[in-house]
Amino acid sequence: MEDSMKQLMEMLSAMKEDMKRGQEEMKEDMKRGQEEMKASQEEVKVSQEEMKEDIKASQEKLLQEMKTAMEENNTKLETKLNEFEQVVEEEINLVKDDVKAVKEEMNKKIEDLETKFAQLSTTGVIKTEGTVTTPSKVKVPTFDGKVSWNTYLRQFEAVVRNWREEDKTTSLIAALRGEALEVLRTIPEASTNYAMLTSALERRYGDAHLQHVYQAQLRSRRQRFEETLQQYEADISRMVNLAYPTAPAEVIEQLSVSSFIEGLRDAEIGQLVRLARHKTISEALAQALEIEAAKQASRGTSKIRQVKTYQYQDRERKVQRPSKNLVDSIKDVLKKFTDGQNSEDSTTNRRRPIRCWICGVEGHVRSRCPQPPTEQNQGNAN
Repeated sequence: MEDSMKQLMEMLSAMKEDMKRGQEEMKEDMKRGQEEMKASQEEVKVSQEEMKEDIKASQEKLLQEMKTAMEENNTKLETKLNEFEQVVEEEINLVKDDVKAVKEEMNKKIEDLETKFAQLSTTGVIKTEGTVTTPSKVKVPTFDGKVSWNTYLRQFEAVVRNWREEDKTTSLIAALRGEALEVLRTIPEASTNYAMLTSALERRYGDAHLQHVYQAQLRSRRQRFEETLQQYEADISRMVNLAYPTAPAEVIEQLSVSSFIEGLRDAEIGQLVRLARHKTISEALAQALEIEAAKQASRGTSKIRQVKTYQYQDRERKVQRPSKNLVDSIKDVLKKFTDGQNSEDSTTNRRRPIRCWICGVEGHVRSRCPQPPTEQNQGNAN
């Protein structure tokens, strides 16, 4: 027994030793594991730092590349802008030179024209190459584009009649003012002549393209209410000349007479003037004025006679008026009374019959119904 106990104790002691050794070994293993884990953490930390450095380096490299690319683009853009500015500056200089040359040419032309115009105004003579002309001493009118070109041309040609073409051209150029002077820009200096100059002014300021408009206005032209015969005749003559500028004088007169007669406000005057078959509008106007004066004189005499007749008629009316007015007043009162009765009867006939909402019988309202109200009747009433 003691031996077995002793063996058991030895076994327990051996087991304790084994357990102690196992714990020591386990502690050693855990310590080694912690050291290995710490070492691996250090490695991870080092790798993270290296990764951060790599990312930072790549970002700096990318930023540097972008900065370099932007600087290159800016340099290219500045180069192109400088080249464009240089081209624009060259073009501006060329335009300035052209404008300067045109101004010098125009100033030279104007100086020459002013010199010739001064000679024409002072001496009535324009000196040309090797010859001397003696145009009229009447001052040539100026043209600025604000008056009718056709009217001005007739006035100008009346002044320069029998002049040479060169003198006409020079005088017309010297007479241009303001906007009309710009027409010279459209004509080459070497080929400037009177026909070309008048043609250019006609295209710019003429009214030949408005002939159809003037013709339509002439067809619808009528003498206005307060317009005198003289004013009407002057406007008709103006419109006929604008509508048919190239027609012969006889045709112009015939059209003027016909338009004048057709548009007269007084049909009687128009009929009498038409029967006379006048050849000129001045003759038609003279007869129309005579007829109008005669009608006004006869109208004054008839007014005097009418005043006397009206006086007798007024006296008769004053005697008859009181009795007539009284009878008319009585008739009006009776008519209003009769109309009122008829309208009242018709209104009464159109009214609906009164019906009770409780019993449904006609002739009384709900508040005066003899039957006591029931729940059903009240429900129907509501």
